[in-house]
Amino acid sequence: MKLFNGRLLTVLPYLGMAAALGLSAWTFIQSNRYRQETDAILNQTFEIQWRAAQIRERLIRVYGYLRIADETGKLDADIDRQMALVSVNVAQLENLPYLNRFFPDHDAELLGGIRLSLEQKIAPLVSARKNYSQAIADMAKLEQSIYEISSSTVDHSATLQQTASIDIAASRNWFIFAIALGLGATFYLVIHQRYALANRRDQHMRSFASLFAHMTRSRITALRLFLEHAQPDMQPSGEMLEAARSAAAELESITNGVLQIAYAPRDSSTMALGRLLEDLTRDRSSLVQVLVDPKARLHPVPAAPFRLVVNELIENALAALSTVRNERVLISATLKRHPFLPRSYLMLEVTDKGTGMPPEIVAKATTPFFSTRAGNHTGLGLTACSQMVSTLKGRLIIDSAPGAGTTVGIRIPVHSTAATSWQSFLSRGRKEASG
Repeated sequence: MKLFNGRLLTVLPYLGMAAALGLSAWTFIQSNRYRQETDAILNQTFEIQWRAAQIRERLIRVYGYLRIADETGKLDADIDRQMALVSVNVAQLENLPYLNRFFPDHDAELLGGIRLSLEQKIAPLVSARKNYSQAIADMAKLEQSIYEISSSTVDHSATLQQTASIDIAASRNWFIFAIALGLGATFYLVIHQRYALANRRDQHMRSFASLFAHMTRSRITALRLFLEHAQPDMQPSGEMLEAARSAAAELESITNGVLQIAYAPRDSSTMALGRLLEDLTRDRSSLVQVLVDPKARLHPVPAAPFRLVVNELIENALAALSTVRNERVLISATLKRHPFLPRSYLMLEVTDKGTGMPPEIVAKATTPFFSTRAGNHTGLGLTACSQMVSTLKGRLIIDSAPGAGTTVGIRIPVHSTAATSWQSFLSRGRKEASG
């Protein structure tokens, strides 16, 4: 449960940032859609108002011609053209595909009534050239109806525009909320990463301190016993002196090794991997076989930590082969590319055909204070090797089985060792500049 909560806290800010990005994209799309909808409403309203104005204008002209004809008895011949135009305008207005959006049922009925009145009442009277007073009365009703339609359209379009404006404001508020959420997730991520970095640094310090105490306690005890049994007036025996010198040498070796672990990423000394392996196996050529591809052979690696780790792995492998005849330790190295990401990494493996380890021992092999053998070996062990590889942002991988031998792999990202090479270049540049 604790591990799950830790992973949840790590993933939570990324989920927040993803949600903020998704919400921002959604609000942007919605705002753009609302703007387009508002523009469409304005264009459609303008067209309806323009066609209604055309109808009103034609109706006013027809109404004027009928008034004149009612007083003079003579009807202007242009009335036929105006009647045709008003009929066309009414038909075009009725056929608009978005008319139902602006016209409620009552207005649609009024528009249909205007068309029927023109066709069934006004047109026959105009064609017959008589009964102008009845046509004038019908025209007054039609003019009132078209004014009602225009007024209702304006009110309804204003409502639609106001709704669209509210939607735009709402989407804008969601966009601001998304930005705030993204900023909050970013700040939380920065704080969390700083806390995680400090926690990892403290954990490394505790691990190094525990490792150092574990490896030096027995040597310090030996020196204390030597000092307690030493007599001022008596020369210590040669055996005691040799044991004290050995303990002091082992303490010095352990101290230097732990310091190299602690400062491995800051080590500015680099060396081609092939040359480093040649130096390590020069006196062991009959016991160790090296297979390194050309690219990996020329690749620069931090000399001190790699020398310490590879030497420890070779010592462990040789110890595993101490009871096996005619077997050699195999060291292989290659540069590989990640199958899915644009990254490369260096893979170095040390393999022996010794007795191997059961799964429960493999699971504890990198645990602090765990050991499967004793003796005068002053190496740092797999625990320290794992710590050193982790400081180089890599991984220590153990593959072992009883009777099948053991393979210990070191997987280091290329940019990690490249960064060290760059530090070496800068260091040499500073030395040359100061000289």
